[in-house]
Amino acid sequence: MSLERVIAVAEGEVGNTELPPGSNRVKYWDIFGSEWQGQPWCVAFLAWVFRNADEGAAFLGGGQTASCGTLLRWYEAMGQTVATDDVQPGDIVILNFHGTKDTDHCGLVVETPVQNGKRVIYTIEGNTSKSGSQSNGGMVCEKIRYPRQIVGVARPKYKEEEPMPKDDITGHWAEDAIRRCMKWKIITGFPDGTFRPNEPVTRAEAATMIDRLVQLLIGEDDLK
Repeated sequence: MSLERVIAVAEGEVGNTELPPGSNRVKYWDIFGSEWQGQPWCVAFLAWVFRNADEGAAFLGGGQTASCGTLLRWYEAMGQTVATDDVQPGDIVILNFHGTKDTDHCGLVVETPVQNGKRVIYTIEGNTSKSGSQSNGGMVCEKIRYPRQIVGVARPKYKEEEPMPKDDITGHWAEDAIRRCMKWKIITGFPDGTFRPNEPVTRAEAATMIDRLVQLLIGEDDLK
């Protein structure tokens, strides 16, 4: 799924740091341009993650900002925010560590388990640290956050994807022929992802397959 790709890309960046320390210089600004280097980069990290997971449009509509406040306001304007108690993996949390409603920092939610009767929010964040500054720490880290630290939750609209097909043709005597026909879009499976190779074909289905084959062989324009 799309959000799983986003989380996987973020996980692959854990441990990366800015160089030199304290410079806010990281590769994540490259997607915006060199003029952005030197600014706090928690937002840039998420933008980079989404773009490298082929979900760039889901993050700020593909726009550019270094501001957590701007990020939250954009999702609010788009109607893509949810209540704190509804947070789930794939959401973006906007954080404050000083007990106010200011927007200090942001992170990607990767898990939301309940432990001892309380919701715990696991995130991956850029420009934080394991034990030092949480909003300008210079490192990509896995963190544990709590609802009291969250001032907003954005829910990006990930691409809708077709479910992975259920494999009911592997080992079938016609497997090679079926896969060739599917590759050339002469035949397709059922909506539930199955192919059902032993079911009979109706006359309408046969006519559709023949039509697709003819169009493939001589081109649709030649039939007009």
